[in-house]
Amino acid sequence: MSIAVENEFKLTTDKALDEEAVFNQLCSFLDAKKKTYVVKKKHSVDRYYDNKGLYIYNIDSMVRLKNSSNGKVKLTLKRTISKRKNMMSRKEIERPSDGTFKDVQDFAREEFPGIKLLEEPIFMIECLRYSIKYTDKVDIDLAFDRCTFMYGDHRKEFHEIELEFLSDYTNTDFDEIGICKFINKELGFEPVTKSKYQRGVEWRNSLE
Repeated sequence: MSIAVENEFKLTTDKALDEEAVFNQLCSFLDAKKKTYVVKKKHSVDRYYDNKGLYIYNIDSMVRLKNSSNGKVKLTLKRTISKRKNMMSRKEIERPSDGTFKDVQDFAREEFPGIKLLEEPIFMIECLRYSIKYTDKVDIDLAFDRCTFMYGDHRKEFHEIELEFLSDYTNTDFDEIGICKFINKELGFEPVTKSKYQRGVEWRNSLE
């Protein structure tokens, strides 16, 4: 099991876009800043869990079971510490999973004793991710995602770019090369301080 503080800028858009062009622009920006980076492409399906009253949502947290294309299955729990300067800091707990609901329930109860999760996920997200890792004084993971909210027969696609730095403490000053400003001003993504889970619950509620 790993425990860390996730410091993360999120920028998102619902507009249709040319993914290859956006990816190339991100790489060109890093090239211009003389940054060496490593790119990986990933696919995953994420299932988000909560109880009947959406307790986890209401305290600005989340519990997720991720099935990745590399065969790995992972549980993640996040609890918000702070939101400032368009950045979220969250406690992040992760460990491998056997993929069963019982494992999800046991994992959630380590942080939320006595909670009784619904066996069916609140919703799911399918995600195609381009992960771009580079160093800007600290090690940074830049993720460019094409995401699809899924609930029953309903679908909603959006794109998101995340800039993440894992640490033992909150830190808002790790984007020294200014890539977040570039993503906002030049690529048209808007900063958000709501997690995918928060926005997914709001989307699901709008369907009812």
